[in-house]
Amino acid sequence: MKRSSHPNTAKPHYYCQMKLPNPIRYATLSLSSAILLTISWLPYGLAFVSLFALVPLLLIEHELRLANKSPLTLFGYGFLTFFVWNIGTTWWLWNATPEGSIAAFFINTLLMCLPWLLYHWAAKKRGTKAALWIGLWAWLTFEWWHRTWEFSWPWLNLGNVFATTPWAVQWYELSGVSGGSLWVLVSNGLLFGYVMQWQQKMPAERLKLGLNQLFWIAIAPLFASWYVQSQYVSFGTPMQVSVVQPNIDPYHDKFKGMSPTEQTVQMLRLAKRSTNASTHLVCFPETAMVGGINEESFENDPSIVLTKSFLSSYPHTAVLSGADTYRFFADPSKRSVTARKYDDDNYYDSYNTALLIQNNQPVQVYHKSKLVPGVEAIPYQQYLQFLTKAAIDLGGTSGSLGRSKEAINFWINGNQQVAPIICYESVFGEHVSTYVQKGAGLLCIITNDGWWGNTPGYVHHFDYARLRAIENRRYIARSANTGKSGFIDDFGNIIQATQWWEPAALSATLQYQTYLTFYTKHSWTIERIPLALLVLVLLRRRKS
Repeated sequence: MKRSSHPNTAKPHYYCQMKLPNPIRYATLSLSSAILLTISWLPYGLAFVSLFALVPLLLIEHELRLANKSPLTLFGYGFLTFFVWNIGTTWWLWNATPEGSIAAFFINTLLMCLPWLLYHWAAKKRGTKAALWIGLWAWLTFEWWHRTWEFSWPWLNLGNVFATTPWAVQWYELSGVSGGSLWVLVSNGLLFGYVMQWQQKMPAERLKLGLNQLFWIAIAPLFASWYVQSQYVSFGTPMQVSVVQPNIDPYHDKFKGMSPTEQTVQMLRLAKRSTNASTHLVCFPETAMVGGINEESFENDPSIVLTKSFLSSYPHTAVLSGADTYRFFADPSKRSVTARKYDDDNYYDSYNTALLIQNNQPVQVYHKSKLVPGVEAIPYQQYLQFLTKAAIDLGGTSGSLGRSKEAINFWINGNQQVAPIICYESVFGEHVSTYVQKGAGLLCIITNDGWWGNTPGYVHHFDYARLRAIENRRYIARSANTGKSGFIDDFGNIIQATQWWEPAALSATLQYQTYLTFYTKHSWTIERIPLALLVLVLLRRRKS
């Protein structure tokens, strides 16, 4: 009998020997993908495991489709993979917020299942090859979307996995992290195809096919990284920068035990260790200045007064600091959706703020614009106002906060711009690139990172900054309350870094740069290409 060519009935040779569908086998394959993905995210340079981590999951889909199983069954195995991966990689969220972590695990898993189910639908309608492309663009579209809406949680975007191996992805200056996600997906698709064809090939053909796959999976991307790095010449104006890690316990001291003045004095003492007459910038961490600072009267706040007194000994130095600030609305009728009621006639907004303090200059202000869902903001609060009281309180600037509408750079001595990137914002490549588009020659990341404890969370967060350095070819100064503070060069290499749970102050000479990468100039377009390609692929006429 002539074999049908329809994608739902055509079976490779090895299916003649295949066992009947076995739930235990499928659960094992599903967990294998989850474990491999989790291993690849460990901060030990194991990122390349991700290049084959999805193959077991693809095998499940292929076999269940040929067995004509329900999409609900496929969803279950996909959910198992993504749920275990989410827990195995970001379990440390539990330390900060048990309720929020459970919500993050479930919501993120459900969202990851959407491109997975679209891939299955496409495979049934158009066959495996077409489905691999549709699934690829669908996943990249999901990653873009998950970076842009108000429930955003891009921590596990696949391209982030190479944060510990920046030498392998120097071409992020062209593609951003989306290029790394593309690499992971294409690699898994090629290896899945190799497994499908294995028993149909003679030994010599297997070797030829394997070498071809090896070229596209490893040799070409790594050669491209080497070539891009060899063509880039790092240059700039020397800039001496200090970072302070005060190591104040966020659960017991920062918002309850120590007074704001005591904390500022502690940070200034540390700063003196690494500051001299040549220092251009000193960085304090996120919410370094606590207690609520009224933005209408900066000159009266004790922490700012102390900082300016410190700067009187260093006339050419600026301090970039996180702060807990608020501002009243002069006209209550024009209050924001995040405004809080003070009394019958007054409303105010609270902010997670970055301040730049200089001698004889007004204080410069930026309000964190990429807020953590459920902790700093209720997503779509204008429509979900009833959830306002559900915001998770971690102390300090928690609840539903106000925000700046766009990235704002700080000017140092009137001629240099630095980017004040606050905590969670450093995970968003496109957002960080907007600072550089506006003229930032140095990236300054201020964060807390103490909420998660001594877990992989703070290590991931530090390493993700290395990808921002490559994308924009900018040096980075990073000040954390605790965790890892330090400096990163424009190749993503760590220059210096502190250890966990130690008060410290570091100083380094960085480069203030003006070069704009392809990604920096075109990040808006690059991030949306997968959506355009997905639409085009889905609109293509189905094969007869």
